Amino acid sequence: MQRQTVLAICLLTVLAFSWSVAIAHASSVNYTIHDGKVSVELSLQFYQNATAMPTLSEKFTGAAAQDLTSAIEEALKSKANGISVSSLSGELISSSDWINASIRFDVSGVASESGSVLNVNCSWITFKVPNDLRLENVSYNTIGSTYIKPAFEKYASFDKPPLNETVEDVAYQFGVEPVPTVEAAERAGNTTLLDFSYLSSRVEGWRMAYNYTRGSTRWVYERIPVAEMLMIVTPRGENPFIVAASYAYNATLSVDGLAQAHGEIITTEVSGGYEPLLMLAVVIATFIVAVTTSWIYRSRRKQLPRRRK
Repeated sequence: MQRQTVLAICLLTVLAFSWSVAIAHASSVNYTIHDGKVSVELSLQFYQNATAMPTLSEKFTGAAAQDLTSAIEEALKSKANGISVSSLSGELISSSDWINASIRFDVSGVASESGSVLNVNCSWITFKVPNDLRLENVSYNTIGSTYIKPAFEKYASFDKPPLNETVEDVAYQFGVEPVPTVEAAERAGNTTLLDFSYLSSRVEGWRMAYNYTRGSTRWVYERIPVAEMLMIVTPRGENPFIVAASYAYNATLSVDGLAQAHGEIITTEVSGGYEPLLMLAVVIATFIVAVTTSWIYRSRRKQLPRRRK
C-alpha cells in the first residue's frame, strides 16, 4: 500500500511537471495561404530524460537542408500529387533533455482556380516523415526509437535476473492510461518529431474566426498531445524515479480575405487582372452620374418661373 501511495504521488508530480513544460514550451504548426502557395512554419519542442542527447545549435543548410526538403516533399507527395517543397530554412537546438526545431518552407502545387474562386487542397497537412534525419550527431526526427525506446526496453525484464535483484517494480503510462511493457516500448519507438498525422485534414472541423482588422480567415486546431510517456521505476528499498517524454502541438491555418472550408478544401475569392480596373471604372462612372444628375436638377430648378405672391 505504501509503495502504491508513493507511485501515485510521483505520478501526480510528473503529470503536473509535464503540463507546466507543455505550457512553457508549446509547439506550433502554422499554415499560411497566399498567392496560390502555402507557407509552413514549424516551431517544435520535444522533451525527454530517457538519455542524454548531444548538444547542438545549427542551421539547416547544405546537405542537411536538402535531405530535410526531400524527406518532407516525399511525405507530402504520398498525400497529394503534383506537390513540391521549396525555400526551406530553419535551425535545430538540442540539449541533453530538449530538441527545439524551427523549420520554414513553402508548398506549391496544391491550389487551383475556378473562375474567381481559389481552391486549396489541404489533405497533405497531416503528413508524417518516417526518415531518420540527422544534423551532425543528433537524430532529431526519430527521437522515440533512438533515445526513448532503448530506455523503456532496458527495464522490460525487471522481474527476471539480474534486474529483479535491484528493481522491485516498473510501471508504464501514456497520458493517464497504464500500458503493458511491450506496447509501451513499441509506442515509444514510433514517436517521431515530424509527425502531424494527429491533426484532422478536414479543416472545416477546426475552430474558425474572421479577423476584421487584418481581413483574414483563420482556423485553429487545439493542443494535441503526441507523446506524454512515463516509465516509473521502483528500485528495491529506494524511492521511484521517472523516465518521461513530452511532445504536443497546436495548429493554425490562415488565408487573406473571407474564406470557407469544405472538408479538406479551402476556398476563397481571387481577383483577375481586369477586375480591379472594372471596379474603379464602376466607382468613377457612378460618381459622374451622381454629379451630372445633381447639376441637371439644379439647372432645371433655376429655369422654372417663380410664383408671384
